Amino acid sequence: MIAEIIAMAAPLLLATLGALASEYAGVLAVFMEGTITIAGFVCVAVTAFTGSPALGIASACFASMLLLYAAAAFTEKTRANPFLTGLAVNFLAAGILPRLSSALFGTQGVVSLALVAPVATAAVDSAFYRAVSFPVALSLAAAFALATVCTRTGLILRITGSSAEALAARGIDARKYRTASWVIAAAFGALAGCTLTLGLGAYVPNVSAGRGWTALAAVYLGFKNPILCVASALVFAGAGYLADIIQGTGRVPTTVVLGLPYALALLVFVFVGKKGK
Repeated sequence: MIAEIIAMAAPLLLATLGALASEYAGVLAVFMEGTITIAGFVCVAVTAFTGSPALGIASACFASMLLLYAAAAFTEKTRANPFLTGLAVNFLAAGILPRLSSALFGTQGVVSLALVAPVATAAVDSAFYRAVSFPVALSLAAAFALATVCTRTGLILRITGSSAEALAARGIDARKYRTASWVIAAAFGALAGCTLTLGLGAYVPNVSAGRGWTALAAVYLGFKNPILCVASALVFAGAGYLADIIQGTGRVPTTVVLGLPYALALLVFVFVGKKGK
């Protein structure tokens, strides 16, 4: 049970770190859901055609970071609403991925590496990726925490969202750090998507399954602290595991079970937000 919860927490923790970076810069990472899904598809597609999971991960990160850099640059240049721009990324994922999947693999459903690329399957050890995903995510959380406390760039990023005027008075352009926060969030979101798909050995439509939205709540449950976000990711992963167990009993309606993690996220927004005020 513990091993399963830890494995479930890894992609959520990565997504939470990305959402936290964006939150520091004053941008709500509503784009995280679409980023995870896009990265997951790119990872599987490149892995299927090249037989290299490492190249799949690198391609997913590059594609996600390039996309969100373009979205951030557009937002800053036109002064568009970042919330709407972020939602546009989610809509892009929902609209373009089924078409790409159909064009490349002849299906809009599950893309299994075992079926579309048996050679690549030999290079993808799903159990290995599930086992190492949480230690890697934990290491990244520690590195991110140190970077935001011990480096000048990290300190500036942390205060960009709350003290943009103070930065401007010192000749620091907050727009660059807001744009950078989107790119950092994209990198973490891409790693979350790769973790999910390589752990399954397949791309599944809507593979994020709400993790992008849950990550936003995990940021507040962790009080915007990278280390505490580890605990919040484990809490949400535990709720997801409990939902799976309850669903297996057949005694509780499926809709209620599937809504359990989202209900927990809503409670976090309500009560943690109230405490913050």
